[in-house]
Amino acid sequence: MKKLLIVLFLFLFSPWGLIAQDNPEDILQPFFNAFQEDPDNAIDYIFSTNPYIDQNQQGIDRLKERFNTSRKLLGNYYGKEIMKIQSAGDSFIRYIYMLKYDRQPVKLEILLYKPNDTWLLYTMQFRDNIYEDFEDVAIDKF
Repeated sequence: MKKLLIVLFLFLFSPWGLIAQDNPEDILQPFFNAFQEDPDNAIDYIFSTNPYIDQNQQGIDRLKERFNTSRKLLGNYYGKEIMKIQSAGDSFIRYIYMLKYDRQPVKLEILLYKPNDTWLLYTMQFRDNIYEDFEDVAIDKF
């Protein structure tokens, strides 16, 4: 019984627990904390926020492969910067991040959806050609 309570406690208070995501940062902060150390683990976490996404999809594996390949080619990861945040109403939001690596920046786009009272991942895209988006984002900031 004691072991069950300990496991339940750890699960509920871990980033992967059943705690509701009341705001988008409740998903994004644990994702980026995990991403710093283990991108595969971070991707598993963020996709687990949406029960309607099959965790065994080939698309998730391909995304992990792209992150791992890029990390090898681009060097060390130094963090992120928000390039743009857009919302469509109160329940759909898009975050565009620049991930900073030794060789070049990489674009990460995360769309979150709140169908009722909990945010979940809608989709995530990763692109290493960030230059195409630079002009649009730079113009929006001024």
